[in-house]
Amino acid sequence: MRHISKKLILVALISFLAGILWFVMVRFIMYESDAVHYHANFAVYVDGQRETFDNFTFYEEVASCGADELNNPKARGHMHDNISHVVHVHDYGVTWGHFFANIGYTFGNDILKTDKGHFVSGEDAKELRFILNGKDVDSVANQTIRSEDVLLIDFGTSTDPELQSRFQSITRDAADYNKRDDPSSCTGDKPLTFTERLKKSIGINS
Repeated sequence: MRHISKKLILVALISFLAGILWFVMVRFIMYESDAVHYHANFAVYVDGQRETFDNFTFYEEVASCGADELNNPKARGHMHDNISHVVHVHDYGVTWGHFFANIGYTFGNDILKTDKGHFVSGEDAKELRFILNGKDVDSVANQTIRSEDVLLIDFGTSTDPELQSRFQSITRDAADYNKRDDPSSCTGDKPLTFTERLKKSIGINS
């Protein structure tokens, strides 16, 4: 009886360990990260001069992809490392209005507020114009930022050819940034390594 009991215990233990291994293997194969991290490119011109965003306050140097950090609006959409044409997006539903509010700018269909002042369409025959992905649009404040979007915001008396020239001059490197490590330790869209995927499968988050 003791021999049979030991054998049953051994079989049960092996079955238990095999079940755990099978569970981990299935999770390893099926695991997909739910972290949001992608990028877009943009530029802002006022009276023909491109905004340089040269003040350190425009940039978020300590942000995380962690869900807890997303309670901080600046963690959802921001810039890093004095790179003034790349938006880092870390949550669903982040709009251009959200992003610009995070850096201290606000705008509507006819008004733009920067760190240099307020600019209103109609004053001195000047207009606030938006070009998103090559198309002239009426407003972008409530438009969700999409991966690899390209946005030009222009206030002044610019002609259509001037606007198109400025739009074309915007560096388009969002796709490249999507594959890089984030300055705040997020991993971008690059595939998880074997070790990272194994840790996630087991339930280790660090």
